[in-house]
Amino acid sequence: MFDETRLYLPTDPVLRQIAAVQTLANWRHEGRGPAFIKVGARVAYSGKALNDWLARQTVEPAAA
Repeated sequence: MFDETRLYLPTDPVLRQIAAVQTLANWRHEGRGPAFIKVGARVAYSGKALNDWLARQTVEPAAA
């Protein structure tokens, strides 16, 4: 889904598919959500980290 060779800033519109900017900030503060890179005050998400996190969110419904 995300380009694994790219870094995404929290304000990148494509991240709206996952959550709002403030939700991503809350998750970072709570130690939840996708792994992120922090350099000084700047935050970014690698495409690989986003794809890995999304894969872990998959829920398989129980067989009936």
